[in-house]
Amino acid sequence: MIHDELDRILSNEEEILPSSGFTASVMEAVRREASAPPAIPFPWLRALPGIIVAGATLVAVAVQLVIQLVRVFSAPQSPVELPSWLGPSMWASILKAPLGVAGIWVTLALLASLASLMLSMRLTSART
Repeated sequence: MIHDELDRILSNEEEILPSSGFTASVMEAVRREASAPPAIPFPWLRALPGIIVAGATLVAVAVQLVIQLVRVFSAPQSPVELPSWLGPSMWASILKAPLGVAGIWVTLALLASLASLMLSMRLTSART
C-alpha cells in the first residue's frame, strides 16, 4: 500500500460510540470499588521474627557450606569422621537388623506420609 492510501483509509474512521449501558455499568463498577473497604494490610510486625529466623538460618547454612567446602578442598587426604552417634556401630546394628524390623519402619514411614497427605487433602477440600 502507498502512504496516500493509508492516510485515506485512516481518515475515514467512523466515530466509535460505546453501547448503551456500557457507561452506566462502568460507573457502577467504579462506585462499587470506591465504596469497598480498604484492603487488610499485611502483618509485617508479626511476620518479622519468622523472616529474621529464616534469614539467619540461611546465613548459617551458607557459612557451614563454605566451611565444609574449604575443609574438603584444603585437606582431601584426611578421612571424614562421623559424629559418635553416627558411628559404625549404629550402621552395623541397622544392617544386621532383621528385615521385619526394617519393614516395620518402612510401613510406619508410609503410614505417616499417607496420613499427612490425607490431612492436607481434607483441609484443602474443606475450603472449596
